[in-house]
Amino acid sequence: MTTPKTRDKNDSRKKFIELFQQYENSLNGQKDYAGHAIQKTAIQRFSNDMNFPTRRNEDWKYTNVTQVLQPLYEQPKPVDISAEDIKPFLFEGLDAYVLVFVNGTYNKELSSREELSKKIIVQDISSGLQEDGPTKATTSEYLNRWASEVKNSFMVLNTAFAQNGIYMCVPDGLELDRPVHILNIAYTEKESSVISPQKIVVAGENSKMTVIETYHNLTNSEQTYFTNTVTQLVLKRNATVDHYRIQDEDETAYFINNTEIEQLRDSTYSSYAVDLGGKLVRNNLNSILKDSGTTTNFYGLYVGVNKQHIDNQTFIDHAHPHCDSNELYKGILMDKAKGVFNGKIMVRRDAQKTNAFQQNHSLVLSKTAKMNSKPQLEIFADDVKCSHGATIGQLNKEALYYMRSRGLSEKEAVSILKQAFLTEITELIKMDPVKEKVEQMLVDKFK
Repeated sequence: MTTPKTRDKNDSRKKFIELFQQYENSLNGQKDYAGHAIQKTAIQRFSNDMNFPTRRNEDWKYTNVTQVLQPLYEQPKPVDISAEDIKPFLFEGLDAYVLVFVNGTYNKELSSREELSKKIIVQDISSGLQEDGPTKATTSEYLNRWASEVKNSFMVLNTAFAQNGIYMCVPDGLELDRPVHILNIAYTEKESSVISPQKIVVAGENSKMTVIETYHNLTNSEQTYFTNTVTQLVLKRNATVDHYRIQDEDETAYFINNTEIEQLRDSTYSSYAVDLGGKLVRNNLNSILKDSGTTTNFYGLYVGVNKQHIDNQTFIDHAHPHCDSNELYKGILMDKAKGVFNGKIMVRRDAQKTNAFQQNHSLVLSKTAKMNSKPQLEIFADDVKCSHGATIGQLNKEALYYMRSRGLSEKEAVSILKQAFLTEITELIKMDPVKEKVEQMLVDKFK
């Protein structure tokens, strides 16, 4: 017997299968995208083996994706935007290489590709798959893994629908002189679109780079859209990567992000995540420490208002000895917003001399806002230093009274205290233009 929930799940899957068929028909028999065979593998696996997560899945207990799957999505239509359109989303005073994605597709005309290509390998995935060499080998490896092996249905969907992502590789020994700003723009009009950005970044041995991913919108309607993004970062021996991800999507949008990190010996990866937009947001941030001497830092802040739902899931896999990890997430929830933090650190049996620390602190500032926090440690080694904790509270009434007594209005005092609560995260941002932009975004959010 087919239950209503089973029907809903099957209907949602059927809609995406039909959407892929429409995409195939639009090609008129010309399979011009080099990764088309991988796309077909992904959609066939999705139709045969994959199910969307439900709240019965422990990692999705507090996040119901039913609303994400309800709209009748379309592939985004080609749109033209100008350099003037993207100016508001750049960082004033920051000299950066800019790579622009519009509706999930890499836009060469608006990007600094030629200038960046003089320093590192940077190539759209379609072109890279057509040329023999390291680009083809690496992109094929990860795309085939996402299509055939991962258990994450949204990663499989991304592999099926991504049109043209980007591949970057920093040569061994190079310290990139400027950050790379990957600017993602959603531009929808009347249709509900599914947008599938795809990035693969490889940092060579003894290299150093900064990547800034930002997500914004230029929507012209109240139609929702769904950004389903996958980013793979590979850090080779002694590589250092600072990775900033700032999400400010429209509050009608759904946003599901999968970021996968592989760290080899003596590498250092630092994530700085900021979530301010989106109707329903789900971030999966996973790092596998594949050799000794690695350092992993996860820092994040989130602010939810109205009926926003922001879910952060992190996983750090200490598979080898002598590795360190630090994790700190802080957030503020107001109105009817909901937040979820599920951070898991695993210390495997041979991972002696591990240092792993995790904290999540949230402010819940209304009776109708909710926060669910679940920091986790799974430790199978005995010579380790590990700790975790979580707090959920409200603004300090004494501090609020003190500020009011100095002539500030209640609104001004509350705004300052909110900013102060998140300062522990914003102060970790190393680049002043990025920090100033984030701080201004927070001021605007708290108005």
